[in-house]
Amino acid sequence: MKNYLITCATGGIASNLVIELAQEHQLFLAARNVSKLSDIVASTHFRHSVQTSSLDFFSADSIDECASTIKGADKFDGVVFFIPRIPPSREVFPDDEKWQDYFNKYFILPLRLLRQIVEQDKLKQGASIVFVSGISSKAALPHYSINNCLRSAWIGQAKTMALSLAEQGISVNTLSLGGVMTQSYTQKMEQKALDQNLSFEALMENEVSNIPLKKYASIKDVVDGIVALLGPISNHMTGQNIILDGGFNKAY
Repeated sequence: MKNYLITCATGGIASNLVIELAQEHQLFLAARNVSKLSDIVASTHFRHSVQTSSLDFFSADSIDECASTIKGADKFDGVVFFIPRIPPSREVFPDDEKWQDYFNKYFILPLRLLRQIVEQDKLKQGASIVFVSGISSKAALPHYSINNCLRSAWIGQAKTMALSLAEQGISVNTLSLGGVMTQSYTQKMEQKALDQNLSFEALMENEVSNIPLKKYASIKDVVDGIVALLGPISNHMTGQNIILDGGFNKAY
């Protein structure tokens, strides 16, 4: 049995990860929507203990309260850190206030939790940290201009942490996702099909035409990737940005 921390634990991917890990491991789940988090805990069969904490990445006080709760918890064998979802934007030159707001909400504040976890020595020797990010960390996309910069910042942070924590045998890797057929994204595609007067199947064939595997990832594909990075595959791998996108990114 291992002990894992999962942030943003009420998300579509994260909640499925909880179900996958609940049978064999001890979990610490943190999320902003406490009511939804309670529902997930109530509907999931846990064989070992589970702890929960409110966590709003946009609030320094909430982050510090979560870190305080973590301080009293067992050390972690792994952390699955879902990077807060960054809104799409085509702005090439956002004004200074917007840049400051975005970097504060989507990088500086979330990083505050990781810093406190490390400073409190809450990671076991040989622990695995998995950042879950988006494809714009690898491929610059015109409709994700702000994402391109912020996700690159997270990749740099992951690499820095990988180098810093390597002496403790702690691996730090990033799983960067392309399209994933979560419930919300499926509903979005269904509405898009209606708007274009197409069948869902016809729309999806068009949507994935530029992906070599001709499909978006399922939630299980992503969960399996995260579980793999928490396991033996990361024993001698750290500082890597793993692309789970069906081959969309074609660079060497």
